[in-house]
Amino acid sequence: MTFTPAIYDWRVNCAPIDQVFRAGALQTPGGVTLGGYLASNPEPGGRAELVMEFQNFATKEANLDASWTISRAMAGTVWRVRLYKNVQLVDAADLVGSDVNSGIPWNNGEPWANGENWAFAPAAAVTSSAAKGAISFTADFSVLGQVLNIGHVIGFYLDGYSFAHKVMDISYSAANIATVEVMPPLRRALTATDYMLFRPSMLAVVQDAASLMGNFRSGRSMTFGTARFLEALV
Repeated sequence: MTFTPAIYDWRVNCAPIDQVFRAGALQTPGGVTLGGYLASNPEPGGRAELVMEFQNFATKEANLDASWTISRAMAGTVWRVRLYKNVQLVDAADLVGSDVNSGIPWNNGEPWANGENWAFAPAAAVTSSAAKGAISFTADFSVLGQVLNIGHVIGFYLDGYSFAHKVMDISYSAANIATVEVMPPLRRALTATDYMLFRPSMLAVVQDAASLMGNFRSGRSMTFGTARFLEALV
């Protein structure tokens, strides 16, 4: 029987002020033997990591969300963590020609009747199949141009799960079909009906939940310690 963990979205009120996404390493440290040999344990593909830093949570709602988050993290919760806007993501201006933090309007420039725009969720179409565990795939950049580069973070939403990957190498054909090499490897197989996401999320657990639990400053505001996430393999 397959175990499907409960997945909780990282609370919007607990947004970081800084974050860094790191692709998984090919091995994990193992320590030094009595003979002085530095050992390591192979971990093909490794797991991705995400580190986030925070400021004090000023509002009542944010402090309550932080309190709830700590308890969930201590219980080993799997989180869906959205990568927040930073230089590791392709800039919005390179994708649509303007900053669209407020979303995308209809093609006549008008929002929905409730005043809200479409959520900003840019994507590129995958152009060929790639197996689970593969480290490369192809995507169509004929409209966007060569906006994706090494160091960028992209992702996928497959089978109801979210995955993030670091671009380690990339090449473009004359028609701007990109061959993208990523780490960690693909966690699900891709088909030509899938899309590569420029605003990815990842599934992760907090590595040391106790270090996340900060304190209350004068009993008025809560602060998190550094949050270190390790990719959850589901």
